[in-house]
Amino acid sequence: MRSVRATLGLAVLLCVFGTVAAPAFAKKAKPPVVFGKFTASYPSGKLITPAEPAVAKGHGELDSLNLANGALRIHECDDVKSVGQVDEERAETFFQNVTFKHCYAIVSLNPGFTEQLKIPPFTLGIEFRSNKSAEVGEGAENEIEIVRPSTVTVPIGKKAPCKVTIPEQIVPQKAAGKPESEYGAVGYETEMEAAKRKFFPTGIQEKLDIGMEFSTIASWVKPGEHCIYAGGEEGAFDSTPETPAYGYVVYGKGTLEAELEEITIKDGDLGFEPKPEV
Repeated sequence: MRSVRATLGLAVLLCVFGTVAAPAFAKKAKPPVVFGKFTASYPSGKLITPAEPAVAKGHGELDSLNLANGALRIHECDDVKSVGQVDEERAETFFQNVTFKHCYAIVSLNPGFTEQLKIPPFTLGIEFRSNKSAEVGEGAENEIEIVRPSTVTVPIGKKAPCKVTIPEQIVPQKAAGKPESEYGAVGYETEMEAAKRKFFPTGIQEKLDIGMEFSTIASWVKPGEHCIYAGGEEGAFDSTPETPAYGYVVYGKGTLEAELEEITIKDGDLGFEPKPEV
């Protein structure tokens, strides 16, 4: 009986100890991660909402776009422009359809064939994120979403041109699983320019500049008469019917270096507010 009483006493003691000690061992909730914000506004006081969005337009330069393990190297585009809707005055994402025109590329998609060619215009829909990552693909008609891959067509043959596809993807890829981290794929800066006081009481208009350095862009190449896949570790043929890249050679180490300048809302301000310093 004494043994039973001792056991019960110990159980009661453990219960009391556990009840008192539980809060001390409870995990503290992590504070939410704070990044910078894209900002947009009209000095006139007009609001920017999903029902009444603003349009942001910019221009830029392409330093280089290398795809398919260097088989397609776009090194010059005479005309780079961007456009997209802004439907919030403070947001963690900012979308632009970036169109590249009058571009020239060094192409070596066939063994023994290397030539500089002019390629048709192509568009990349890019959703820039405040954690300095980006989602790349082709923009929908409403300029808000990314819904399908973009295609760069290389006119190696008239009847069967070689096509290089840039599928929808997050850059860098690890940002897809860890959105709470900050990355260095994109940089943002607010540019101040003199403006008419009729629309800007301070005489200054804010415009957004964006710099991109992507180093892990995936691309697909469809093998054919004018696109021969020679094998090797750089690219892998996807033979699984259930996958989006079925029938393509998949590459994963493409690079893009480009910048967008003076992205502007007519009669409004557009910029990036860095995260608060700790």
